[in-house]
Amino acid sequence: MKRTFKVFMADARRLSSNVVAIVIIMGLSIIPALYAWFNIMSNWDPYGESATSQMHIAVYSEDKGVTYDKFKLCMGDTVVEGLESNKTIGWIFSDTKEDAMEEVYSGDCYATFIIPENFTEDMLSFLSGDPVNPQIEYYENSKKNAIATKITSKVKTTVQQTVNTSVVSNITKIASQSGEAIVGSSQDINLLGNIVSKLKEMDSSLSTYSDILSTFALLTDSAGELVGSTQSLLPGIEGMIDNGQSTVNGMQGSVLSGAQTASTISSMVDISLGTVKDQLDLFNGSIKKIDINTDISLPQANFDALNELANNTFDVISDLGIADQNDLASAKENFNAIGAQMESLKLDASLTAEKLEALKQSIEMEVSACQSAIDELKGSFDYDITPKISDSVYDMEYALIETQTLLGSLDDSFPDINNALDSYAKVLESGNADIVETKEYVDEIRNGLSTVINGLNDLENDEQYQEVTQMLKTDPTLIADFVTSPISMDEQKIYEIKNYGSAMSPFYTVLALWVGGLINVALIHVKVKDNKEIEGVKGRHKYFGRYIVFFLIGQVQTLITVLGDLYFVDIQCKHRFLFWLACSITSLMFTIFMYSLTVAFGNVGEAVAVVVMVIQVAGAGGTFPVEVLPEVYRMIYKYLPFTYAMNALRECVGGMYRFTYAKCLGVLGIYIVISIIIGLFLGRPFKKLNEAIEKSKERSGLMI
Repeated sequence: MKRTFKVFMADARRLSSNVVAIVIIMGLSIIPALYAWFNIMSNWDPYGESATSQMHIAVYSEDKGVTYDKFKLCMGDTVVEGLESNKTIGWIFSDTKEDAMEEVYSGDCYATFIIPENFTEDMLSFLSGDPVNPQIEYYENSKKNAIATKITSKVKTTVQQTVNTSVVSNITKIASQSGEAIVGSSQDINLLGNIVSKLKEMDSSLSTYSDILSTFALLTDSAGELVGSTQSLLPGIEGMIDNGQSTVNGMQGSVLSGAQTASTISSMVDISLGTVKDQLDLFNGSIKKIDINTDISLPQANFDALNELANNTFDVISDLGIADQNDLASAKENFNAIGAQMESLKLDASLTAEKLEALKQSIEMEVSACQSAIDELKGSFDYDITPKISDSVYDMEYALIETQTLLGSLDDSFPDINNALDSYAKVLESGNADIVETKEYVDEIRNGLSTVINGLNDLENDEQYQEVTQMLKTDPTLIADFVTSPISMDEQKIYEIKNYGSAMSPFYTVLALWVGGLINVALIHVKVKDNKEIEGVKGRHKYFGRYIVFFLIGQVQTLITVLGDLYFVDIQCKHRFLFWLACSITSLMFTIFMYSLTVAFGNVGEAVAVVVMVIQVAGAGGTFPVEVLPEVYRMIYKYLPFTYAMNALRECVGGMYRFTYAKCLGVLGIYIVISIIIGLFLGRPFKKLNEAIEKSKERSGLMI
């Protein structure tokens, strides 16, 4: 120990007597600190609003908007107005597209947004049933700065999300407000109530029509008997002509009313089939959303109600007796198949994801087949049954008009009255048959209509329907806000660091200490020359004696750097003393490691120290997470001293987790031991090689 200090004291006396050496040591002490401070301050808050607001992005809108009557909507102007209120970026709003493009090509702006002229039109295209995704053109100058493009890309995503949120919010508000028309309010009758009321009015009209048809049948029977009596009572026929004309006039008005009612009946059956098909689409959509954990009670209930409506409609069509029975049977068979699969889905307790997917696909196929059968039924009803009903009514109307003409011409054609009465009897017989058939149709439709009314009344009293109506009565704004942002984050920051500069301070501080140690071995000789002051000392004494100088300079560098970090730069640090202690041990490890390499390998050792520094800067996770680095760095970073030095300082800056701090310092201690072994035991084997390298450098006349 005494011989070691003897070497150190000899070095100290030489240094203290040399002014130039003192100045150099002072420079060595301050340079690493400056390196750390400047880097930390330059990265203090690069992503803050005050910094990003200096980055320029150009914006230009070509959107012409859409005009409806006197109302004009221009989403491009809305986007520009929203960006004008955004202060996180330095927006430049250009007058022309050419100016905006010139900004990004010249490098005056990092990016440019161009809103096309059909932006609003595409935005509203979903209303026409042929939606087109609106696009905003985005141009980015990647050449100007690599990190800047990452920030502008984030801005691009933010703009896209803002526009999407605005559109979804407006659509949801409209849909929610439309829901008020469906469920009504405390003052208004709701849509379902209106439908039931209209159906009841229709049923009342059909009842009246049925009574009229019954009366028509009686009148035609009476008219037939009257014709027979008239043929035997020709002398009094003139008085009866007026009565016959009046009767025919009344029947003609009733038949015209019957034609309108027949058209209404056809429309109701057609609407019922269309409703069944549309509800199958909604049911199919609910089936697609089912997963292994979904409660299928709601889809099951929806299908049960749909099945009841479909069966009632099929029964009405079947009772008419003129529909295609094959199409009707096919539709019923498909509904039964869907019902059986729904029962299987509900009762299978061991249902797997694969089995569920197979059932869903099978149900979708049955739904598609059922919709095809309904289309066939609907076409048959529209183009076959409805014309038959109308033809029957119109035939009767034509017959009555012909009768009226005959009666009106009796005065001039009295000699032919007997023949006319025969024709009249045939017309009345044909009309009576049509009236009876039409009355049967009306009665069947009334039965089906009664079923629909009862079904709607049951739906209105259904508990699930009441829950839906309560949801639709909710404030549309609240629903819109929920749909656009259904999930909120309860952010809880762990080991929060207040700014980016403080977060980067461990990396730049550790790097500065390494640079300090590297400068030391580059400017201060590690080889101790024999002289009278240190006679009798051995290699180990020279090794430790000269290292004391490196150690002390390294500790001065550390102290200045740490004090500047804490009180000049003012980084966040929860454990200031431990921060200094970790830096002190880090400096000890770095200086002895590079000192030992230089002792053992000379200039080659210095070069190795530089290479190790480069590898550590790239692969120790100082700037980017280790997980995103190439695989080779992910393999070696655990063996780099930078990793443990930075982690120890991070514990001091952000907060301690158990024994992480102590473990990191312990690993650095292992590197200290390895460094001592390198310095003491590898120097002698490489001594001759180092001397040969030194002589070769001297002979070059260029290197020292």
